[in-house]
Amino acid sequence: MKKILAFTLVFSLVIGLTGIAFAETKITFWHSMHREHKEALEDITAAFEEANPEVDVELVDQGGYGELSQKLTTSAAAGKLPTASQQYEDWTIQYVNADLMQPLDEVVSQELIDDLPEALVNSGTFHDKLYALPFNKSAMVLFYNTDLIDEPPATWGELLEISAELTKDTNNDGEIDQYGFGLRPTPELFSLFFHQAGGKFLNEDKTELLIDSEEGIEALTYMKDLREYSLYQTGYLSGPFGSGKVAMYIGSSAGAPYVDSACEGNHGWDTAPLPDGPANGDSMIQGTNVGVFTVGNTQAQVNAGVDFIQFMIKDKWTIDWAKRTGYIPVRKSALDSEEWQKYLDENPRYRAMTQMMREGFVYPHHPDWYSVRNIFGNILEKTMLGKGEPKELLEEGAKTFAEKYG
Repeated sequence: MKKILAFTLVFSLVIGLTGIAFAETKITFWHSMHREHKEALEDITAAFEEANPEVDVELVDQGGYGELSQKLTTSAAAGKLPTASQQYEDWTIQYVNADLMQPLDEVVSQELIDDLPEALVNSGTFHDKLYALPFNKSAMVLFYNTDLIDEPPATWGELLEISAELTKDTNNDGEIDQYGFGLRPTPELFSLFFHQAGGKFLNEDKTELLIDSEEGIEALTYMKDLREYSLYQTGYLSGPFGSGKVAMYIGSSAGAPYVDSACEGNHGWDTAPLPDGPANGDSMIQGTNVGVFTVGNTQAQVNAGVDFIQFMIKDKWTIDWAKRTGYIPVRKSALDSEEWQKYLDENPRYRAMTQMMREGFVYPHHPDWYSVRNIFGNILEKTMLGKGEPKELLEEGAKTFAEKYG
């Protein structure tokens, strides 16, 4: 009898301990964050696990964004997706259309949704439902050399005027040594000027690309005029800006740490809100969102995944993330908080970035947008190299879209 009782007691303890082990919910989060960004993500995760001891989060670094996208596609086909991941909008729409994701407006508070800037809500909304929350977000701002410019340009006209004034052959050798502006043929730069001219990318059913409009011609013609006073190159502009070869350029706020390093010992620098175009002065918001997959996960894992991505953008953590990475907080309450305002007092260069986060726009949702946007880059490059006129190049781009995606 004593042996039976002892065995029963041991068996009960084993079952009890096993029950505790099984009560822990394990989730996976796939990402493409490295170095300081990865350390910051690990700290957010450790804080979440401390606050939620019943949840174990496995962070999986999947390399670059291209690799992450490919691995998500492969895993979706196999029905073995992670619980949550970083993702761009053109990825998300494919997952949503395949019914792989958890709608978030069913499980997060309206208070949280209302606390997100409008562009960030639009970024994560597909078919009138919210499927993703913003995470590592940046805004485009104007970087300018404070040794050369007292007041940054406030309009397109002023940008062109100051660029012309600052484009000089400083040593009279027949070569330009200092350019007023720096210009890269990126899809995002064309998209920015197109939007500021009042352009609309797609028609309602997304079967037509509307860049060959008056707004498109106005934007591309302006960029062609700006090209005369610009250093044109395909590489990043933080280097030429830091050396003094370029007086201004428009770039992502996430590039601020690189600008600071490049300018050190050479000249002062600051950021400013983007110059106003004919229709607006909006900035383009870039970066990934985070969403939760239902396929390949239990309901407990889905619930834990939703809790985790909400935790990631709590005021405390979106501010901490911004301070450590150069991205911008993604909640209005965080942007308005005493902590962030104090940070802006100590780091005034982030004021323009903060303003642009509030006054931003995002690309329209289209499953092939990564390829579609390359049409813009090709048009801009050809224009900058004098290989066509704005009107004919924009018409050619709209025709290419119709043939491939219309």
